[in-house]
Formats: sequence, structure tokens, C-alpha cells
Amino acid sequence: MADSERAAQLARNEALRGEIDDLMEVFEQQRRELAETSARLAAATVTAWSSDNLVRVTSNSAGVPVEVHIEPDAFKRSTPQKLAAAMTEATQAAARLASEEAQRAFGAFEQVGANIPDLPDLVPGAPSIKDLMNSLFPEPASVEATVQPAGMDDEDEDEYYRNRGYLEGR
Repeated sequence: MADSERAAQLARNEALRGEIDDLMEVFEQQRRELAETSARLAAATVTAWSSDNLVRVTSNSAGVPVEVHIEPDAFKRSTPQKLAAAMTEATQAAARLASEEAQRAFGAFEQVGANIPDLPDLVPGAPSIKDLMNSLFPEPASVEATVQPAGMDDEDEDEYYRNRGYLEGR
């Protein structure tokens, strides 16, 4: 091998080594920030109310309800069907908030990741890390609007509870 070829190869190796060192530095920074963000999200909760303010749901960062609060007068102001719809509405709203919070928290990693090449750019045929990250937060399916049952007027509602209509069919 000629000295000029060897020198060119050494220069390419040094340049590649420099790129890899830079990538490792960015990777370590992202790893630390990801661990901090994950820990913060693991402890985070979100809260959502139903539109009728009868039900409050607190969910963890995964959107799983950890507390459901029903206003004390909910059974006087609503029917079981309406209350069930309110619970569903509040639970879905809390899950949406949790998803938005997680996307906000991890959104910074997308910006940092845009500054570095993807794995297939360095190693042809390798899987894409950016595609993997995008698959972690797919676009949520649209939630169908909950159909509210036909309401009762105050007189019918009082009659319903006075005659224990909620026990019919048991």
C-alpha cells in the first residue's frame, strides 16, 4: 500500500472516529435526559373533569386511571346512564392529556435527534432508530364522541329516584 493511500485511509479513520465520538457524546446526553424525563413522567399525573363536572379522573402518565372522584350529589343530579357517560368522557380526556404530556416531554428528543445521522446513514441496511422512536408514539385513533342519552327533566328525574326506577330490571 502506498504511503499516500495509507495516509488517506488514516485521515478517513480519524474523521470517522471524530464523528463517532461526537455521536457518542450526543447519545450519552440523550440517555441522561431520557432517564430524567422518564422518571419525571413516571411520577406525573393528569386530571380531567367530565363536561357536567360530576366526575373527575386522575391518570398516570400512561393514561391509566389512578383515582376516580364522583361528586357527592351526582346521583341526585344525574341518571346512571349519564353518569356512566360522564365517567367515560373524563377517563378519555385524562388519557388524552397524559398522551399529550408524554409527547411534549419526549418532543425535545426528536429535535436533538434531528441533528445526528440515523443508523442507516452510517451502516447501510441497519434499522432506523428514528422510525423506532416514531412507532413509540403513533397518532392516536380518533375517539368517537360519546352519545349522551336523552335527558330527563327535573320532575321526571325526581320521580325516577323517588320510585327507585334505577332498581328496575334487577
